[in-house]
Amino acid sequence: GRESAMAAAAAAAVSGAHAAARFTKNLSPDKINLSTLKGEGQLTNLELDEEVLQNVLELPTWLAITRVYCNRASIRIQWTRLKTHPICLCLDKVEVEMKTCEDPRPPNGQSPIALASGQSEYGFAEKVVEGMFIIVNSITIKIHSKAFHASFELWQLQGYSVNPNWQQSDLRLTRITDPCRGEVLTFKEITWQTLRIEADATDNGDQDPVTTPLRLITNQGRIQIALKRRTKDCNVISSKLMFLLDDLLWVLTDSQLKAMMKYAESLSEAMEKSAHQRKSLAPEPVQITPPAPSAQQSWAQAFGGSQGNSNSSSSRLSQYFEKFDVKESSYHLLISRLDLHICDDSQSREPG
Repeated sequence: GRESAMAAAAAAAVSGAHAAARFTKNLSPDKINLSTLKGEGQLTNLELDEEVLQNVLELPTWLAITRVYCNRASIRIQWTRLKTHPICLCLDKVEVEMKTCEDPRPPNGQSPIALASGQSEYGFAEKVVEGMFIIVNSITIKIHSKAFHASFELWQLQGYSVNPNWQQSDLRLTRITDPCRGEVLTFKEITWQTLRIEADATDNGDQDPVTTPLRLITNQGRIQIALKRRTKDCNVISSKLMFLLDDLLWVLTDSQLKAMMKYAESLSEAMEKSAHQRKSLAPEPVQITPPAPSAQQSWAQAFGGSQGNSNSSSSRLSQYFEKFDVKESSYHLLISRLDLHICDDSQSREPG
């Protein structure tokens, strides 16, 4: 048993190294192997592969990554507890540059993790990488668009897998797989200490030259993400994203408010085109082959049943999946307390 566990860990190390190498432009699997086989390692000055990240993050096609850089990364892996405990990845400073696409870019490709492990379906390598606990000291995201440019700065960011009730737990409880549907649900949470957002009009001649930059600083916040994917190819079917903020105090001038509406309008067209593209490329419904009896038996045992009542356990699993199912993609913004002030910014005031 111990030998087979070590062999599985070694195989995971190799596929993990190849997957990690796919994420980077300036790193070979050998270099990663040497450090990660020991269970910990450090890497510096990483240029990450934009297209691979787009695929992993399932970015909408109206948005494209143009550059990602990380000055220092360290990794800690508990090889013998990969099924239950996450790999811990610590990043010091991350810089991301993106652009909006007036016409949608090509759709996201296949999962690089699955490709690196030599399998297209949702397997062990995918689960391990997906379950990673990521800590980022600071991240700057710059977005360039025809109408505006924006920057997002986040400090003390953490990203990790959670169970369907948004609590950290054993990694095996952070996903719900229904073999009958051929689908898997996974749940993630991202938290941060401080978020600073700044946006300003792009100076391209046809804009109103006098615009006031938009600025917003918030304290703690979090994003909760539920993803539904096909197990046979790891493709995302639908997702639910919730942006949660505790307190938000924002003072806006009327020109800033107008600018914000103009920026939103400029994005809506690109988002609409992207949505049309997604609908036109949507695959035909797939007929799922019922799982083999052995798979049903293992699920029966996992849910406390015996081999004899695998049908009832499949039914319970189906109900559990149904309870947390992501029927369609949606985005939500929840603010516990919003304090918004809008004021006139005219410089010339009437005397008296």
